[in-house]
Amino acid sequence: MKDFLNRYIPRKDRPALLFLILAGTLSHFLYELTGSPFIALFCPVNESVWEHLKLLFFPYLAYSLWHFVRIRRKPYPPAYFYFRLMGVLCGTLAIVMLFYTYTGISGRTVLALDILIFIIGAFLSLQTVSFFTKRASSIPSSTVTYLMWLGITLCFFMFTCFPPDIPLFLE
Repeated sequence: MKDFLNRYIPRKDRPALLFLILAGTLSHFLYELTGSPFIALFCPVNESVWEHLKLLFFPYLAYSLWHFVRIRRKPYPPAYFYFRLMGVLCGTLAIVMLFYTYTGISGRTVLALDILIFIIGAFLSLQTVSFFTKRASSIPSSTVTYLMWLGITLCFFMFTCFPPDIPLFLE
């Protein structure tokens, strides 16, 4: 296990991974505990795959904002939020693909696999940021990046209130 950590999870990413796992796990139960319509915007309100993507997206956004404020005085790449956007998109896409692949093959859901898929999504999000940080040659403007973050956030809000009648949004 220690070799896996040292090889695949850089020391600098371990606090982020731990935060994502803990915050995502907590947010899974937060709406049920509070019943708050405001909390419903950020935490799953049902057992649909779409709602469970909030477990990664919003903790990832919160961590990215906190980390940005923390390093603001230090040099940072202008692509900071773009790389993080690519990370969270890869992580959430991995969750969707892995979930539908294993449930399509097995015909059922397994809680342990669902949890493992969430952890893999968080891990892939951080790995994607590292990949883009080292290799990206061009990035969209900051305005486009911020509008993409805002658009995805608004989609989560809108589809929580008005979910389409397709499998991704059904329990």
